[in-house]
Amino acid sequence: MMLPETLREIIIKSGFIKQEDFDGAVKSARELGKNLTDILIYRGLISEDVLGQLVAEYYKVPYISLSKKVITVDLLRLIPEEAATTFRILPFSKTEDTVSLAMENPLDLEAREFVKRKTGMKIDIYYVTAPDFTAALGQYKKNIQDAFTKIIEENVEKSIGKSGDAVTLGADIPVIKILDTILEYAVAERASDIHFEIMEDSYLIRFRIDGVLRDILSLPIAIHPAIVARIKILSLLKIDEHRIPQDGRFKFKIKENYIALRVSILPGFYGENIVLRILPESTRPLALEELGLIGHNLNFVKQNIRKPHGMILVTGPTGSGKTTTLYSILNILNTTEVKICTVEDPVEYGIKRVNQIQINPAAGLTFAAGLRSLLRHDPDIIMVGEIRDKETAEMAIHSSLTGHLVLSTLHTNDAASTIPRFLDMGAEGFLVASTINLVIAQRLVRKLCTSCIETYKPSEEQLSYLKNFLEDSELTHNFYRGKGCAECGNKGYKGRVGIYEVLEINESMRDLIIKRVSAEDIYKEAVAHGMIPLLRDGMDKALGGITTIEEVLRVVRE
Repeated sequence: MMLPETLREIIIKSGFIKQEDFDGAVKSARELGKNLTDILIYRGLISEDVLGQLVAEYYKVPYISLSKKVITVDLLRLIPEEAATTFRILPFSKTEDTVSLAMENPLDLEAREFVKRKTGMKIDIYYVTAPDFTAALGQYKKNIQDAFTKIIEENVEKSIGKSGDAVTLGADIPVIKILDTILEYAVAERASDIHFEIMEDSYLIRFRIDGVLRDILSLPIAIHPAIVARIKILSLLKIDEHRIPQDGRFKFKIKENYIALRVSILPGFYGENIVLRILPESTRPLALEELGLIGHNLNFVKQNIRKPHGMILVTGPTGSGKTTTLYSILNILNTTEVKICTVEDPVEYGIKRVNQIQINPAAGLTFAAGLRSLLRHDPDIIMVGEIRDKETAEMAIHSSLTGHLVLSTLHTNDAASTIPRFLDMGAEGFLVASTINLVIAQRLVRKLCTSCIETYKPSEEQLSYLKNFLEDSELTHNFYRGKGCAECGNKGYKGRVGIYEVLEINESMRDLIIKRVSAEDIYKEAVAHGMIPLLRDGMDKALGGITTIEEVLRVVRE
C-alpha cells in the first residue's frame, strides 16, 4: 500500500526522515510488493510509535499501541478472528454501549458497518500500525492455546481408567473431545499433518507446520487405544485389525468449514502410529504469483501452459509443493471450452468441472491404465499424478503427441536431471525432445514472519561463507531474519513460498536431448538461454526479505 500524497507530506515535514531515505523506502516497497510503512519501520528510519502518531494525525483519529495491552476474552468474542483478520480490526476496550476499535485503515466503512451490525454498539475509531496489529492478533491464538490445554487436561483425567471394547472406547465422550480439540488446534496453527506417535513411555502428538515438525503435547499411554479406535471409527477402518497398515479418510467440521483428513495407520513396535494429512476443502488454488513464481519464471510458465499440446513436468522431492503447483495451473486452464481429466494418487482436492480418478493398483487401475482409459473420454488437458515407470512415460508421450496438454510430476533434484531420468525409463530421445515443453523444479521455503522481521549485519565469518553463494555487490545488501514473536510461535517464520527453476525446451535443447547428453550439459545450455537456477531464485527471495539465506540453503541442499 502506497501512502496518499498528504500523508507523505506530513511524514517528510515531521523531520524524522530525510527525503532521500524516504524515496529509497518507496522504491523498495514497490520492488518487494510490501507496505511502505512496514519498510520505514523495518529499516529503522522511524519508530513505530512516531509513525503511528503521524498516520493517526492524517486520519484525524487517536493513535493506539496494542503491544502492552492484554485484550480480554470477552472483547475478542465481539469480533471473530476471521473477521478481525479480514478487516484488520481489533476491539481493545468497551463501555456499556461503546467499543473502542483499533483499525489499520480508519476509512474502511465496510469494516465499521460490520462491527456495528455484529455488536450493536457505537464505535470509537483508533489507528494501529500494521506490525502492531499483526502482533496483537496473537491474543486470539493465546486464548486458543489456553482452551486447548484446559480441555485436554480435563478430558484425559476422565478417560483414563475406563475399560471396554474398542468401539466403546472410541465412542467415549472425553476421547471425542480430546480428538476434536487436537484437530481444531491443528487447523488454527496451520498444520499440514498431525502425528500420533506411541513410544515406550509416552504418547506424543506432533504437528507439521510450514514443513517442520513441532512437539505439541504428550498424552498418557493409557489413552492411546481409545484415540486409535476413535480415528478408525471415523475413517470406517477395521477396528480390530492391528497387524497391517490401514489407510482411510474422514471429514471434520470446524465452524462453517469442512476439513478433509487423510488417515494413515502403521503398526509400530509399541503400537499403532497415526498420521493425519489435513486437506481443507474450502482452500482455493493459489495464483502462480502467490506460489512464488516471479519475473522470467512466471512468464515461461504462463506462455507454456497456453500451448495446446505437449508436456509440462513439475519436479522436486516429496513435500515440495508439486501437486499445489499443478492444481494452480489446472485452475487457470479450467474453462468451459476444455475438458480436463486427472489420474491421481490420491485425489487431494476436488476441482469443479474436472474428471478426477484415483488409482487403485490392487484392482489394476495404475497411472498407465488410468491414462489409457482417459484418452477415450475426449480430454483436452490431462494431469497424471506421477510418472513412475516406462509404461506411464510412454502413455504420457503418446497423449501429448495426439494433441493433448499433459501435466505431471517426477522425483528429481533439479530441472535438468528430469530429461535423463525420462530417458532412463526407456523413452525414446526424439519423442522426449518433441513433447516436453517445460520443466519446473521447485522447493518450499519458510517465509519470514512479517510481524517480527528485522535487518541485521552478518559477522565477518558469515560474510566469508556467503561469498560462495552471492555476488560481492550483494554482500552489502540488507540481510533479513525473524526474531520470533507470538504471531509465529517464536519461530521467526510464518507460511511458505516456492523457489523455482524453470527450464524451457527450445530447439538447441531438443538437439541435446536427442543426443542423450548429460544433465550437466543440459543445465549449462539452459543457463546460457536464461534459466534462473534454483539456488539463485532462492537467494533473490532472501535478499528481498521474503525468506532467509539459511532457509534457502537448508532446502536446496536436502
